Amino acid sequence: MKIYKYRDFSSPSEDDFGRLEDSVHRLLVWCARPDTLNDPQEFVWQCDYTPTPATPALLAGVLVKARGRTNTDAQGIAAAAIQNGRLEVIAKPVFDGMIEQCRNEIGLACFGATPDNPTLWRRYGGDGAGVCIEFDVPADLLGTQLHRVEYPKEKRLHVDQLLRAFVDRNEAQVVYDVALLSKPSSWADEEEIRFVSQRHSILTAIDRAQVPCVYLGDSLGADVRARIERITVQVRLAERGR
Repeated sequence: MKIYKYRDFSSPSEDDFGRLEDSVHRLLVWCARPDTLNDPQEFVWQCDYTPTPATPALLAGVLVKARGRTNTDAQGIAAAAIQNGRLEVIAKPVFDGMIEQCRNEIGLACFGATPDNPTLWRRYGGDGAGVCIEFDVPADLLGTQLHRVEYPKEKRLHVDQLLRAFVDRNEAQVVYDVALLSKPSSWADEEEIRFVSQRHSILTAIDRAQVPCVYLGDSLGADVRARIERITVQVRLAERGR
């Protein structure tokens, strides 16, 4: 399985060349904090606060875990909150805490599925003044370390899903899938694949990856191109999208 990291070298810094060398020779990728990515809707979703028969018990469980309430007190507060239309008021701070925890714990590296995606070249490859690094990775990493991003018409969860995820970490995957692995449909042209790390702001190796090829953008400056060629001397070079 092959995935592709696009990098902008239109006005490169020393860090840009260093990270290229890290990727090509050390097989390392930078895992960023999720809230530093380029989509302002990355951690925004709609929540359906319509209670179900399961909601009172789930909310009570959250009050016990988050606020140290006794079971009896939590059940009474939960029932009153739902009856008085205050479910969102009580639940939203809990969800905000989950988002902040996710931001603080998770790291993301973003890839494309092909080397000739014009949207990715424009947004992340310097509009041709950049490179596209090909990573050959084991197919069994898809669904574990690597995940395809979904592009639904809307990012929407029900309050029960969020409450359940807070009470039971084993149920949190559905929330993380919406928060980390989905973007608005306007981004669908990217066909993004994400590497998910348990830490952020670090360089991380993708398990058993190799870099067989680097694609050079057709608008690279001559000096920048020559330096990239020196860094990638042991790797096959190809022209953009060919």
